[in-house]
Amino acid sequence: MSPDASPTVLFVCTGNIFRSMTAEYALRAALGDGDPRIVGSAGLAEAPHEIVPFVRHYLADRGLDISAHRPTKLTGAALLQADLAVAMGTEHRDRIVKQFDRRLPLFSEVAYDTVEPLRDVYEVVPDWRNNATAAAAYGCSVMDYIFDGMPSFVRRMPAFFTG
Repeated sequence: MSPDASPTVLFVCTGNIFRSMTAEYALRAALGDGDPRIVGSAGLAEAPHEIVPFVRHYLADRGLDISAHRPTKLTGAALLQADLAVAMGTEHRDRIVKQFDRRLPLFSEVAYDTVEPLRDVYEVVPDWRNNATAAAAYGCSVMDYIFDGMPSFVRRMPAFFTG
Protein backbone atom coordinates (compact mmCIF):
# COMPACT_ATOMS: atom_id res chain seq x y z
CA MET A 1 0.00 0.00 0.00
CA SER A 2 1.43 3.37 -0.93
CA PRO A 3 1.42 6.05 1.78
CA ASP A 4 -1.19 8.11 -0.09
CA ALA A 5 -3.51 5.24 -1.01
CA SER A 6 -6.60 4.26 0.92
CA PRO A 7 -6.44 0.67 2.16
CA THR A 8 -8.55 -1.82 0.25
CA VAL A 9 -10.35 -4.69 1.96
CA LEU A 10 -11.82 -7.57 -0.05
CA PHE A 11 -14.00 -10.40 1.31
CA VAL A 12 -14.20 -13.66 -0.66
CA CYS A 13 -16.71 -16.51 -0.55
CA THR A 14 -18.36 -18.80 -3.12
CA GLY A 15 -21.04 -16.80 -4.91
CA ASN A 16 -20.76 -13.29 -3.43
CA ILE A 17 -24.41 -13.30 -2.41
CA PHE A 18 -24.27 -14.19 1.28
CA ARG A 19 -21.14 -14.32 3.44
CA SER A 20 -18.67 -12.05 1.61
CA MET A 21 -21.41 -9.61 0.65
CA THR A 22 -22.64 -9.45 4.25
CA ALA A 23 -19.09 -8.82 5.47
CA GLU A 24 -18.65 -6.04 2.89
CA TYR A 25 -21.79 -4.23 3.99
CA ALA A 26 -21.12 -4.88 7.69
CA LEU A 27 -17.62 -3.38 7.40
CA ARG A 28 -18.90 -0.36 5.50
CA ALA A 29 -21.52 0.18 8.21
CA ALA A 30 -18.91 -0.21 10.96
CA LEU A 31 -16.53 2.25 9.29
CA GLY A 32 -19.23 4.83 8.63
CA ASP A 33 -19.63 7.40 5.90
CA GLY A 34 -16.53 9.28 4.92
CA ASP A 35 -14.06 6.52 5.80
CA PRO A 36 -11.42 6.42 3.05
CA ARG A 37 -11.02 2.62 3.05
CA ILE A 38 -12.28 0.83 -0.02
CA VAL A 39 -14.36 -2.23 0.81
CA GLY A 40 -15.49 -4.88 -1.65
CA SER A 41 -16.39 -8.52 -2.02
CA ALA A 42 -16.14 -11.24 -4.63
CA GLY A 43 -16.98 -14.88 -5.20
CA LEU A 44 -15.08 -17.82 -6.58
CA ALA A 45 -18.00 -19.25 -8.57
CA GLU A 46 -19.24 -17.97 -11.87
CA ALA A 47 -22.25 -15.68 -11.68
CA PRO A 48 -25.18 -15.40 -11.95
CA HIS A 49 -26.33 -16.02 -8.44
CA GLU A 50 -29.38 -14.60 -6.74
CA ILE A 51 -29.50 -13.20 -3.25
CA VAL A 52 -32.00 -15.26 -1.27
CA PRO A 53 -34.82 -13.41 0.46
CA PHE A 54 -33.69 -14.00 4.06
CA VAL A 55 -30.36 -12.30 3.28
CA ARG A 56 -32.10 -9.30 1.72
CA HIS A 57 -34.51 -9.00 4.65
CA TYR A 58 -31.80 -9.37 7.29
CA LEU A 59 -29.65 -6.63 5.75
CA ALA A 60 -32.65 -4.38 5.11
CA ASP A 61 -33.64 -4.77 8.77
CA ARG A 62 -30.18 -3.44 9.62
CA GLY A 63 -30.85 -0.41 7.40
CA LEU A 64 -28.56 -1.54 4.59
CA ASP A 65 -29.53 -1.03 0.96
CA ILE A 66 -28.01 -3.81 -1.14
CA SER A 67 -30.05 -3.09 -4.27
CA ALA A 68 -26.94 -2.03 -6.20
CA HIS A 69 -25.00 -5.20 -5.30
CA ARG A 70 -24.07 -7.40 -8.24
CA PRO A 71 -22.24 -10.68 -7.64
CA THR A 72 -18.63 -10.28 -8.71
CA LYS A 73 -16.22 -13.07 -9.62
CA LEU A 74 -12.80 -12.91 -7.98
CA THR A 75 -9.94 -12.05 -10.32
CA GLY A 76 -6.21 -12.09 -9.80
CA ALA A 77 -6.13 -8.34 -10.34
CA ALA A 78 -8.69 -7.71 -7.58
CA LEU A 79 -6.74 -9.96 -5.24
CA LEU A 80 -3.49 -8.10 -6.00
CA GLN A 81 -5.11 -4.71 -5.40
CA ALA A 82 -6.44 -5.71 -1.99
CA ASP A 83 -4.35 -4.67 1.00
CA LEU A 84 -6.38 -7.16 3.02
CA ALA A 85 -8.21 -10.02 1.33
CA VAL A 86 -10.20 -12.25 3.65
CA ALA A 87 -11.62 -15.71 2.98
CA MET A 88 -14.93 -16.51 4.60
CA GLY A 89 -14.33 -20.28 4.70
CA THR A 90 -11.45 -22.73 4.58
CA GLU A 91 -12.59 -24.01 1.18
CA HIS A 92 -12.23 -20.45 -0.17
CA ARG A 93 -8.80 -20.06 1.39
CA ASP A 94 -7.66 -23.42 -0.02
CA ARG A 95 -8.96 -22.68 -3.51
CA ILE A 96 -7.30 -19.25 -3.53
CA VAL A 97 -3.98 -20.84 -2.59
CA LYS A 98 -4.32 -23.29 -5.52
CA GLN A 99 -5.62 -20.77 -8.04
CA PHE A 100 -3.71 -17.61 -7.07
CA ASP A 101 -0.89 -18.84 -4.82
CA ARG A 102 -1.94 -16.52 -2.01
CA ARG A 103 -2.99 -17.55 1.48
CA LEU A 104 -5.71 -15.41 3.02
CA PRO A 105 -6.74 -15.15 6.64
CA LEU A 106 -10.21 -16.32 7.50
CA PHE A 107 -12.77 -13.79 8.67
CA SER A 108 -12.76 -15.49 12.07
CA GLU A 109 -8.99 -15.10 12.36
CA VAL A 110 -9.18 -11.34 11.90
CA ALA A 111 -12.39 -10.74 13.86
CA TYR A 112 -12.19 -13.35 16.60
CA ASP A 113 -8.59 -14.66 16.62
CA THR A 114 -9.95 -18.16 15.92
CA VAL A 115 -9.92 -20.49 12.94
CA GLU A 116 -13.59 -21.11 12.27
CA PRO A 117 -14.87 -21.35 8.72
CA LEU A 118 -18.22 -19.78 8.00
CA ARG A 119 -20.02 -22.65 6.34
CA ASP A 120 -22.60 -22.03 3.64
CA VAL A 121 -26.28 -22.72 4.23
CA TYR A 122 -26.34 -25.78 1.97
CA GLU A 123 -23.50 -27.34 3.98
CA VAL A 124 -25.42 -27.10 7.24
CA VAL A 125 -29.00 -27.42 5.96
CA PRO A 126 -28.78 -29.89 3.05
CA ASP A 127 -32.51 -29.52 2.25
CA TRP A 128 -32.33 -25.73 2.45
CA ARG A 129 -34.48 -25.26 -0.66
CA ASN A 130 -37.36 -27.12 1.03
CA ASN A 131 -36.62 -26.01 4.58
CA ALA A 132 -36.65 -22.24 4.39
CA THR A 133 -37.09 -21.82 8.15
CA ALA A 134 -33.94 -23.79 9.03
CA ALA A 135 -31.99 -22.19 6.18
CA ALA A 136 -32.93 -18.68 7.31
CA ALA A 137 -32.20 -19.46 10.96
CA TYR A 138 -28.73 -20.75 10.14
CA GLY A 139 -28.05 -17.97 7.60
CA CYS A 140 -29.08 -15.27 10.06
CA SER A 141 -26.81 -16.78 12.71
CA VAL A 142 -23.89 -16.48 10.27
CA MET A 143 -24.78 -12.87 9.53
CA ASP A 144 -25.07 -12.17 13.27
CA TYR A 145 -21.58 -13.66 13.71
CA ILE A 146 -20.23 -11.36 10.99
CA PHE A 147 -21.86 -8.22 12.41
CA ASP A 148 -20.97 -9.10 15.99
CA GLY A 149 -17.33 -9.58 15.02
CA MET A 150 -17.00 -6.41 12.98
CA PRO A 151 -15.89 -4.05 15.79
CA SER A 152 -12.99 -6.40 16.58
CA PHE A 153 -12.33 -6.87 12.85
CA VAL A 154 -11.95 -3.10 12.45
CA ARG A 155 -9.49 -2.89 15.37
CA ARG A 156 -7.45 -5.88 14.26
CA MET A 157 -7.41 -5.50 10.46
CA PRO A 158 -4.37 -3.16 10.19
CA ALA A 159 -2.19 -5.99 11.52
CA PHE A 160 -3.28 -8.10 8.53
CA PHE A 161 -2.62 -5.54 5.77
CA THR A 162 -0.10 -6.57 3.12
CA GLY A 163 2.49 -4.37 1.50
